[in-house]
Amino acid sequence: MRAVLILLALLVAAKVWTQDKLHRDAANDALLAAYRLHAEAACMSRPQTDGRGVPVAVGSANWKQPETAEVLLGNPRLSVPVWQIEHPQWNARYKNPVVRLTIGDRFSRIACDYDVMTGKTDLLVL
Repeated sequence: MRAVLILLALLVAAKVWTQDKLHRDAANDALLAAYRLHAEAACMSRPQTDGRGVPVAVGSANWKQPETAEVLLGNPRLSVPVWQIEHPQWNARYKNPVVRLTIGDRFSRIACDYDVMTGKTDLLVL
């Protein structure tokens, strides 16, 4: 009887994990399909400097053909503790989708983060 209960618990855990994985993959694909062109246009129109005004790319970066494009939840560079849910930037840190386009080789990678909710972009050197 104990073996049957353990087997059922494992099957339930596998079912929940599979459904969660399928849901996350489908949401990721849908957000990427909906906002990739917006992210490319915003990254192309942005000056190729970081937040301090220092150039991050030599020449012009081609954001129309990124090597990777992915959707992240929240901006990890914002300093907001998870327990401060009344903080004005809490949604931007933990909830808002961000489309990240990455170009370059493995030694010099540049990423452009496009915040879907605000329409703002950030460049960062990886």
